[in-house]
Amino acid sequence: MRKPRFTEEFLWKLYEFLERMGDIHDNMFSRTSLKDTLNTEWRKLRHTYERKHRKRSFSQFVSYLKSRGYIKIPEGEGVSFPQLTKRGKQKALAGRAKTTEWPVRKDGKMIMVMYDIPKQRAQVRHAFRDRLEFLDYQMFQESVWVSDKDVVEETEQAMREYGLESCVDLFIIKKIRVQK
Repeated sequence: MRKPRFTEEFLWKLYEFLERMGDIHDNMFSRTSLKDTLNTEWRKLRHTYERKHRKRSFSQFVSYLKSRGYIKIPEGEGVSFPQLTKRGKQKALAGRAKTTEWPVRKDGKMIMVMYDIPKQRAQVRHAFRDRLEFLDYQMFQESVWVSDKDVVEETEQAMREYGLESCVDLFIIKKIRVQK
């Protein structure tokens, strides 16, 4: 079974379709100002300008994603789909991190992660650090991170995913307050 080609051309067709749907929605449901109602010429000019601006913004966005290495769109005769690169996946995870709320540990203890990842694996170290930030860890020292969130399983999964079992130590710690 042959899959359809999903290229930049398809992205433009999808964009144009969504634009038309937006036009239909605007015509049916939008509230227009008195100025737009009385002066249809003005409304058409404004609408044309906004449409060109959105199209340019979309084009710039796709170019930005490609130039930053977040997506790649393979060229050629075969089936090709826009693909998220490793860097794109990391960026998507970082964006998701801002919206994820992790539960606080009920026992009042904290998780401490200590790692010593070799320089040859700098990209993995950077990705692991990003994952720790996503899991709401706070940097305590250069390679020591702590969290009061209940993310032990997610941390272990990240260690396995990046193949860092031998480079990372995971501790459950208790914070002790000294009495005066």
